[in-house]
Amino acid sequence: MTKTKTETTKKLEQLLQRKFNPRNDFYVFECTIGWYGGEIVDCIKYNCQREITCYEIKQSKQDFHSKNKLTFIGHKNYFVMPYSLYEQVKNEIPVDIGVYVAIDRREEREKQEKNEYGIITKSMWLECIDGLKELYCIKPARSRDLKADTEVILSSMLRSMQRDRVYALPKEE
Repeated sequence: MTKTKTETTKKLEQLLQRKFNPRNDFYVFECTIGWYGGEIVDCIKYNCQREITCYEIKQSKQDFHSKNKLTFIGHKNYFVMPYSLYEQVKNEIPVDIGVYVAIDRREEREKQEKNEYGIITKSMWLECIDGLKELYCIKPARSRDLKADTEVILSSMLRSMQRDRVYALPKEE
């Protein structure tokens, strides 16, 4: 059964792929963990520092709350989602899970307040504008121990990379 991806999911994948360093990061999308694994991570990355990072791509609130298992087995784990979705679900995200949001741009905002003693305080911050032009890490992931064996993870990645390579080959006539 092939699941068709929404345009938003495809765009989030493209934005995530742009975040990776081609000389340092080895990654694959839709990686089944284990030989007979029932868990699929949307994207998994291994880098030259031997760090494994998992990414779960969520494009809607319904997708975020779906019964699909979240495969957060890496040293670091992230959600990748539109900024508007993050605003709806941010209080439901576990403290150790990071978040990349898709935005159009960040705008500088400023606010001045005068207290009862006449002292003026000035606040400045960057506000994200929803869109699908770039990914911004709005919440960094906390590092933790792997939730699966390194050899199982790497062999799963190799199998998925081979799958992608085989399907990318031109068909013989």
